[in-house]
Amino acid sequence: MEYLPREIILDILSRLPVTSLLYFKLVCKAWNNLVQDPLLVSMIFSRATGNDPCLILHCDYPIRNQLYSLELSALSKDDQRVNKIRVPVLPEFEVVGSCKGLLCLCDSTAKDILYVYNPFTRDYIELPKSTELLHQNPVFGFGFNQTAKKYMVVKAVYSKCPPRPRTCGSGLLLFQAEVQILTLGSPAWRNLRKIHFLLHQGLSQVLVYGRIHWRSWSRGFHSGCSIISFDLEEERFREVPMPACGGLNRPYFHLVDLGGCLSAVVYGSPGQYEIWVMKEYDVKESWIKEFSIGNHVPRSLEEADWNSAEVFRDSKLYRKSPFVRVIGLLRTGEVLLKYKCRALVTYNKEDGTFKDLTFPGLPNWFEAVVHEGSLKWIDDTIANDT
Repeated sequence: MEYLPREIILDILSRLPVTSLLYFKLVCKAWNNLVQDPLLVSMIFSRATGNDPCLILHCDYPIRNQLYSLELSALSKDDQRVNKIRVPVLPEFEVVGSCKGLLCLCDSTAKDILYVYNPFTRDYIELPKSTELLHQNPVFGFGFNQTAKKYMVVKAVYSKCPPRPRTCGSGLLLFQAEVQILTLGSPAWRNLRKIHFLLHQGLSQVLVYGRIHWRSWSRGFHSGCSIISFDLEEERFREVPMPACGGLNRPYFHLVDLGGCLSAVVYGSPGQYEIWVMKEYDVKESWIKEFSIGNHVPRSLEEADWNSAEVFRDSKLYRKSPFVRVIGLLRTGEVLLKYKCRALVTYNKEDGTFKDLTFPGLPNWFEAVVHEGSLKWIDDTIANDT
């Protein structure tokens, strides 16, 4: 290898799953330095959109704060296995978001405590607190400002027990939230303007086109949900145009990134749902109904001993999870689905078939987060351009 040009070596390494690079770095000091090369980190991220995703599986039963990784882009089926991640000693947490190698974690009980954590290097930092916003209900967003080369956390804070939303003469509901933003490496949060959207944390946050997106209740009575974006460069909120045909005018949907496009999963009759995709960002007319998916019950759900699983129903993950959630898109064009914290399934649009996925070490109950793995340490990531 020492006779190969550095660019060739990095190009080869950039095609490997990050779990393979974990073993590669242990060979010698020179190889350890290679996997942290900034050029390699950039090359891995640039290839991520063309590969099958890496999943971080979060479990909180029977033991809290369990994390596992699953590389769907592994070169062979034998390498597609679930690997347990050694998690540092932290309070019970929820995963707020994933962006460019890092996870943002929120303390489940003290919502003002946040951590940024790299699950593959196992290093983490606790973010500065904003003491004036204690004991309130925050909604978070986590993303990367491509121009400034900085990670950013956005926080919209609503009162924990707000008065009933006021209405104006036109029948609009008036919500208000204080917004703060933190750039990783900065000592304190910055205040932004107030917003009048009721954002939902849940699993609906999506980062595409340099903007974080949330599902939000519309400000009109009985008018369904809307989509709100936050531009990380302009530090500005906008409402994303919805399709004119009313395909998203439903009481509930969740957002997802499908092949780099903002997409919405709309639930219809029990067990059936549609996936709407915005083919050209911010163009109202570009929304199309890409998938119509019917009812399916994975074998692992049919075979589950629900009597012994009753204890798990106390899990925050289980209670927040819909029966089926769309996770992402595979290179084959198949849709990756998760059923009730229990099963991973693919859906083939061409023939309308489902395939239950099994992997060695897959936990019985989990939440799944799409994650771009990196072996770069957080301090180096903050200090240098990514």
